[in-house]
Amino acid sequence: MKNAREIEEKCIMIYQLENDGDVILRAALVRLFKESSDPIEVIKWKEILELLEKAVDRCEDVANIIQGVVIEAS
Repeated sequence: MKNAREIEEKCIMIYQLENDGDVILRAALVRLFKESSDPIEVIKWKEILELLEKAVDRCEDVANIIQGVVIEAS
């Protein structure tokens, strides 16, 4: 495969971004529970944050699949 090295680097970048997303999610949840006194607001934002985390996790899943394809093609 011609661009295997570049693809591998992009996948590694995606993994790092996913890890960063985990850290940001935890910090956002801590802040949300500390600073918000409205339970409805907490529930709404918690759901939004969890959906964003799920989307980032799916990006990591795609990177795993792409990496597998690159390894098989090499």
